[in-house]
Amino acid sequence: MDPRQARTRTALRAAIYELAAAQPITEVTVAQVARAAGITRDTFYRHATAPEGLLAAFLGEEIDALMAPMESLPASSGTELSVFDEPERQLLRHVARHAEIYRNAMTPRLTGPVRDTLVDRIEAGLLAHLERHAEIAPAAQPGIARERHFRLLVAYAGGGTVSAIEAWLREGDLSDVDAAARTIIAASPDWWLGRA
Repeated sequence: MDPRQARTRTALRAAIYELAAAQPITEVTVAQVARAAGITRDTFYRHATAPEGLLAAFLGEEIDALMAPMESLPASSGTELSVFDEPERQLLRHVARHAEIYRNAMTPRLTGPVRDTLVDRIEAGLLAHLERHAEIAPAAQPGIARERHFRLLVAYAGGGTVSAIEAWLREGDLSDVDAAARTIIAASPDWWLGRA
């Protein structure tokens, strides 16, 4: 990426994060983002079609970086802790760090692009884990192909995690990252968790 494009992306990230923390994302306009970033509307449209999509893309980049270590998670932790303990905490720390942004993206659930970003990233990480460690999955029901079986398992876990995050955001106090992570993990079936 050339330096000018990098500067524009940095300015766009700062602008959308600032605006999304100050007001509902559904009320943020392209003109506001362009003005705050010091760019033209045409330049904005070279990076995104709408403020919600831009916000989701930048949050997604952060989540991708957090989820990268999931690529090397073992099937079992070898301890009483889940293999997902630290990834879950990292995800919740990310949400807590951007609490106002996420809360301003709720109507009462997270808006489509932001929710889809969370669900898609979580599901991708879980699917990759399941494909690497297929032996942990429960047996598929008769008539369900392996790929479909895995996608159903992953969709249930990813959607449930995001719904739990939404409930956590609604409660107000986000200082309980460890307790929230333990609660979400406790709601997960044992076969996912990789405990010794």
